[in-house]
Amino acid sequence: MKLVLCLLVLAVSLSMASVTANGEGTSSTNWVPTDAETILWEQVQTGFAQASQNFDEAEYDAGVADDFMFPTTTVCNKIKWWGGYWNTSEPVPIIGPAEIYLYLDDGTGLSPTIPEHTSAIQSWIIPVGGYDEVADLDNFLCTYEFPEWVVFEANVTYWVEIRKAYAFSPYGQYGFVASEPGFLAPCVQGFPALALDYWTPLDAGAAFVLIWDDALALDASTWGDIKTIF
Repeated sequence: MKLVLCLLVLAVSLSMASVTANGEGTSSTNWVPTDAETILWEQVQTGFAQASQNFDEAEYDAGVADDFMFPTTTVCNKIKWWGGYWNTSEPVPIIGPAEIYLYLDDGTGLSPTIPEHTSAIQSWIIPVGGYDEVADLDNFLCTYEFPEWVVFEANVTYWVEIRKAYAFSPYGQYGFVASEPGFLAPCVQGFPALALDYWTPLDAGAAFVLIWDDALALDASTWGDIKTIF
């Protein structure tokens, strides 16, 4: 019985020991914005996936966040981001919820606030089916339409953290893909199990696009007019 338990512990230890902070690299994109989409902030994928995942195992919690800022008050209704998968033998993409956290800067210009997740000024926990995901070269491009317009104030540094939520076993890892060159400060990562405290600076930015989509705005205003009629 002791031998069996020892073997089980060893197997679990070995499987979790294979968790890494980064995946493989890729560059560029096949995505082309539509005529209705105005690009507000753009950092296209150029590098590897950086571990950003809500594991079932709390000690393996990980997240990646990157900063952005606008010179004038800016309204956004859509976000796209690139994610990558590794350490899995399962077919990808892995179906799971996505999480987006919006933070203010901690005052240094180098990091979002802490504690992670709970200090976010806004968050979106997106269920399966609540966002789109399509293959884009080696990685996957996700699209989420905000349920309400998001207003970013002028000259305020914001940080966005994006990750997926699913277990390491048997599905492996997910990461927020890198973008080079990054703008403003480099993106930051937390992965305490790998001795990366929230928030540890990385070498590049993260790949995401903030968008104003006229088509979504038209839909919202049309439905608003219909509701006022009744």
